[in-house]
Amino acid sequence: MINAEAIVQAQRAWRTAVAVGDDEAQVAAAAALGGLGDAVRVLLENLAALGYPDVPGLIPPSKHIDVRLRKLGAKVGAVPPILAAFWRSVGGVSLVDLEDYEHVDFWDAIGVAGPDGFCDGAHVHACRSEWVKFTVQDFIDQAEDPDVPPDGSYLLSLAPDGYHKDNISGGAAYGLDAGAGWLAPWRNFAWTGARRPDSAPPDPCDFLGYLRTSILECAGFPGLFGVGSFEPIRRRLLRHVEVF
Repeated sequence: MINAEAIVQAQRAWRTAVAVGDDEAQVAAAAALGGLGDAVRVLLENLAALGYPDVPGLIPPSKHIDVRLRKLGAKVGAVPPILAAFWRSVGGVSLVDLEDYEHVDFWDAIGVAGPDGFCDGAHVHACRSEWVKFTVQDFIDQAEDPDVPPDGSYLLSLAPDGYHKDNISGGAAYGLDAGAGWLAPWRNFAWTGARRPDSAPPDPCDFLGYLRTSILECAGFPGLFGVGSFEPIRRRLLRHVEVF
């Protein structure tokens, strides 16, 4: 099991690197995101050993990522550098089945439920052509909407909220503001488990901090953290997972 203090120290080192400057931030982000990929691979193996349904898991980076980043930058604003680094290194992550919701059946079958009725499995969209097309059109639609302030920031929608992930009517998507920096906040997210993780960064949680705590302390499912019936499963899922 990973000590929460080790996660806190990793996050502290990340914020220190960002404070030094872009070069240090790029190096720190590359190391962390490489470790993130390794951690998710182990977590997926541990999930499979429990009979967890097939989910997208790690989605490989796009070969056309630089073209898509330029298109997004020209249309909706600069992509936060931590997100660009994530897309280039990791690609995408999904521990939930957003088509048939078989992960919901899995948790129901073993009697594990979060306080708000969802698991909130870690998910971040990859930069696929369909996502880019949707995002550009959504930006255009908002720009033409008289009810949307013209000087407001634009949210890059990167994950359904916890309710939508489990096929329950829910709220606004999680995401990052276009133009945000290395410590871009993970918008609309809250720690909804039975208790707040010990390693959770101060609110608003930055993107890398969200991924660290969600994977390394919550075993990929922050909506279940602190639930008694999830605890032995969490411990099994975190076997051989290393801090990044």
